[in-house]
Amino acid sequence: MVIKKTLPEAKVAISRKKIGGEIPIVVNEITDNCLYAGFFGTLDSDRAKVVSDKILDMLRATGIEIVIIDLGNVDIIDSAVASHLIKLGEIFNFVGVKTLYCGIIPSVAQVMASSGINIKGFEITRDLKSAIKLVFKMQGLELIPIKK
Repeated sequence: MVIKKTLPEAKVAISRKKIGGEIPIVVNEITDNCLYAGFFGTLDSDRAKVVSDKILDMLRATGIEIVIIDLGNVDIIDSAVASHLIKLGEIFNFVGVKTLYCGIIPSVAQVMASSGINIKGFEITRDLKSAIKLVFKMQGLELIPIKK
Protein backbone atom coordinates (compact mmCIF):
# COMPACT_ATOMS: atom_id res chain seq x y z
CA MET A 1 0.00 0.00 0.00
CA VAL A 2 1.03 3.57 -0.66
CA ILE A 3 0.10 6.71 1.21
CA LYS A 4 -1.78 9.09 -1.04
CA LYS A 5 -1.17 12.67 0.01
CA THR A 6 -4.30 14.76 -0.13
CA LEU A 7 -2.56 17.69 1.52
CA PRO A 8 0.42 19.05 -0.47
CA GLU A 9 2.67 19.54 2.56
CA ALA A 10 1.94 16.12 4.12
CA LYS A 11 4.96 13.87 4.49
CA VAL A 12 5.50 10.55 6.17
CA ALA A 13 8.54 10.05 8.34
CA ILE A 14 9.16 6.84 10.19
CA SER A 15 11.69 6.50 12.98
CA ARG A 16 12.17 4.26 16.00
CA LYS A 17 13.14 5.43 19.43
CA LYS A 18 13.23 3.13 22.44
CA ILE A 19 12.92 4.96 25.70
CA GLY A 20 14.70 4.04 28.89
CA GLY A 21 16.50 0.89 29.99
CA GLU A 22 13.94 -1.41 31.58
CA ILE A 23 10.84 0.58 30.71
CA PRO A 24 8.50 -1.49 28.53
CA ILE A 25 7.69 1.03 25.82
CA VAL A 26 8.54 1.79 22.22
CA VAL A 27 7.94 5.24 20.77
CA ASN A 28 7.74 5.76 17.01
CA GLU A 29 6.96 8.81 14.94
CA ILE A 30 4.37 7.44 12.48
CA THR A 31 3.85 10.63 10.48
CA ASP A 32 5.31 14.12 10.77
CA ASN A 33 2.71 14.97 13.41
CA CYS A 34 1.86 11.65 15.06
CA LEU A 35 3.68 9.78 17.80
CA TYR A 36 3.05 6.12 18.66
CA ALA A 37 3.61 4.95 22.25
CA GLY A 38 3.36 1.19 22.60
CA PHE A 39 3.42 -0.22 26.12
CA PHE A 40 4.42 -3.82 26.86
CA GLY A 41 4.16 -6.26 29.74
CA THR A 42 3.26 -5.12 33.23
CA LEU A 43 3.00 -1.41 33.98
CA ASP A 44 3.47 -0.02 37.45
CA SER A 45 3.14 3.56 38.66
CA ASP A 46 6.88 4.31 38.64
CA ARG A 47 7.35 3.14 35.04
CA ALA A 48 4.22 4.94 33.87
CA LYS A 49 5.50 8.20 35.42
CA VAL A 50 8.95 7.93 33.79
CA VAL A 51 7.40 7.13 30.41
CA SER A 52 4.93 10.02 30.72
CA ASP A 53 7.72 12.47 31.46
CA LYS A 54 9.76 11.25 28.49
CA ILE A 55 6.79 11.55 26.11
CA LEU A 56 5.98 15.05 27.39
CA ASP A 57 9.62 16.06 26.79
CA MET A 58 9.34 14.75 23.22
CA LEU A 59 6.11 16.70 22.68
CA ARG A 60 7.81 19.90 23.82
CA ALA A 61 10.62 19.37 21.32
CA THR A 62 8.45 18.48 18.30
CA GLY A 63 5.33 19.54 16.43
CA ILE A 64 3.41 16.39 17.34
CA GLU A 65 -0.36 16.86 17.12
CA ILE A 66 -1.57 13.30 17.78
CA VAL A 67 -0.38 10.57 20.15
CA ILE A 68 -1.47 6.95 19.87
CA ILE A 69 -1.27 5.11 23.18
CA ASP A 70 -1.28 1.38 22.42
CA LEU A 71 -2.19 -0.85 25.35
CA GLY A 72 -2.59 -4.00 23.23
CA ASN A 73 0.54 -5.66 24.64
CA VAL A 74 -0.06 -4.74 28.27
CA ASP A 75 -0.60 -7.85 30.37
CA ILE A 76 -1.45 -6.33 33.73
CA ILE A 77 -2.46 -2.86 34.83
CA ASP A 78 -3.80 -1.57 38.13
CA SER A 79 -6.32 1.19 38.67
CA ALA A 80 -3.63 3.74 39.61
CA VAL A 81 -1.72 3.18 36.36
CA ALA A 82 -4.91 3.17 34.30
CA SER A 83 -5.89 6.47 35.88
CA HIS A 84 -2.40 7.85 35.21
CA LEU A 85 -2.61 6.93 31.51
CA ILE A 86 -5.98 8.68 31.17
CA LYS A 87 -4.64 11.75 32.99
CA LEU A 88 -1.72 11.70 30.55
CA GLY A 89 -4.23 11.93 27.70
CA GLU A 90 -5.88 14.87 29.46
CA ILE A 91 -2.48 16.59 29.76
CA PHE A 92 -1.92 16.04 26.03
CA ASN A 93 -5.31 17.60 25.32
CA PHE A 94 -4.42 20.66 27.45
CA VAL A 95 -1.35 21.28 25.29
CA GLY A 96 -3.28 20.78 22.05
CA VAL A 97 -2.31 17.17 21.30
CA LYS A 98 -5.08 14.70 20.47
CA THR A 99 -4.89 11.31 22.17
CA LEU A 100 -5.99 8.00 20.67
CA TYR A 101 -6.06 4.84 22.78
CA CYS A 102 -5.95 1.50 21.02
CA GLY A 103 -5.68 -2.20 21.74
CA ILE A 104 -7.25 -2.18 25.18
CA ILE A 105 -7.62 -5.87 26.05
CA PRO A 106 -10.65 -7.09 28.03
CA SER A 107 -8.79 -7.57 31.35
CA VAL A 108 -7.39 -4.03 31.18
CA ALA A 109 -10.82 -2.70 30.16
CA GLN A 110 -12.34 -4.42 33.21
CA VAL A 111 -9.87 -2.72 35.56
CA MET A 112 -10.53 0.65 33.94
CA ALA A 113 -14.32 0.25 34.05
CA SER A 114 -14.44 -1.09 37.60
CA SER A 115 -12.20 1.78 38.74
CA GLY A 116 -14.64 4.30 37.28
CA ILE A 117 -12.10 5.68 34.82
CA ASN A 118 -13.76 8.00 32.30
CA ILE A 119 -12.41 7.77 28.75
CA LYS A 120 -15.06 9.95 27.17
CA GLY A 121 -13.56 12.63 24.99
CA PHE A 122 -10.81 10.38 23.68
CA GLU A 123 -10.71 8.46 20.44
CA ILE A 124 -10.53 4.72 21.06
CA THR A 125 -9.91 2.05 18.45
CA ARG A 126 -9.83 -1.71 18.68
CA ASP A 127 -6.26 -2.11 17.42
CA LEU A 128 -3.24 -0.28 16.06
CA LYS A 129 -4.27 -0.79 12.44
CA SER A 130 -7.56 1.02 13.09
CA ALA A 131 -5.74 3.78 14.98
CA ILE A 132 -3.34 4.37 12.10
CA LYS A 133 -6.23 4.52 9.63
CA LEU A 134 -7.95 7.09 11.86
CA VAL A 135 -4.76 9.18 12.14
CA PHE A 136 -4.36 9.19 8.37
CA LYS A 137 -7.98 10.28 7.99
CA MET A 138 -7.51 13.04 10.59
CA GLN A 139 -4.44 14.27 8.70
CA GLY A 140 -6.04 14.12 5.27
CA LEU A 141 -3.97 11.11 4.19
CA GLU A 142 -5.26 7.99 2.49
CA LEU A 143 -3.85 4.49 1.96
CA ILE A 144 -4.25 3.23 -1.58
CA PRO A 145 -3.15 -0.08 -3.12
CA ILE A 146 -0.14 -0.10 -5.41
CA LYS A 147 -1.07 -1.13 -8.91
CA LYS A 148 1.26 -3.84 -10.18
